[in-house]
Amino acid sequence: MIEVKNLRKSFGDLEVIKGVNLRINKGDVISIIGPSGSGKTTLLRCMNFLEKANAGEMTFDGKTYDMSRMHRQDVLAIRKKTAFVFQNYNLFFNKTALENVTEGLIVGRGVEKTKANEIGLRLLKRVGLEDRQNYYPSELSGGQQQRVAIARALAAEPEIIYFDEPTSALDPELTQGILTLMREMADEGMTMLVVTHEMAFARNVSNKVWFMDQGVIVESGEAKEFFDNPKDSRTKAFLRMTEEESAEK
Repeated sequence: MIEVKNLRKSFGDLEVIKGVNLRINKGDVISIIGPSGSGKTTLLRCMNFLEKANAGEMTFDGKTYDMSRMHRQDVLAIRKKTAFVFQNYNLFFNKTALENVTEGLIVGRGVEKTKANEIGLRLLKRVGLEDRQNYYPSELSGGQQQRVAIARALAAEPEIIYFDEPTSALDPELTQGILTLMREMADEGMTMLVVTHEMAFARNVSNKVWFMDQGVIVESGEAKEFFDNPKDSRTKAFLRMTEEESAEK
């Protein structure tokens, strides 16, 4: 479905992504874990062209692109097949929950408003917010705002959804609700690439896990094997640290 070769990204003199190679197959649920500053979010943003890579080649649905020289029409074509869920929701504060879901359909895809509203209401019901359709983001909890953001992502009928720390701004109770929703999406076959610190999600919902450190994918593998038998010393140290932090809570 997606293959990336030799992805590189620098900010000034600082190289943040250092020649990453990866492959995503249809139906994969891949968790990207690793310490802060390891390049996880930058990798995700380069994948959806929210950041421009300095080098790299992407093959998406059989067509190959130079990631450092993307034409606007190519970016738009790829984004029609993808969606991005941000850690801080990125909702329009002057629009209702329903309007946030339908805006991209109406403005970006030319869907007639009545049809867009039908889709929006169906998806708000899907994420448990049908009764909040006329609420503005300021009237919603963080967990509810993230559910609206997920409904907005689903509205585009994407082939893959990128999640950037979707629960990092939420308290534990709200976090569990979002993770349950994501588990349901995974069970339905949605392809997802998820930057997360939620180790239980990575272990129990993902089929694959990538561990990033210092701008490279240090280790990757099937989720159970990855957690039960990590190979690299950096992976072992990171997993040991997360286990200790979890035990202290």
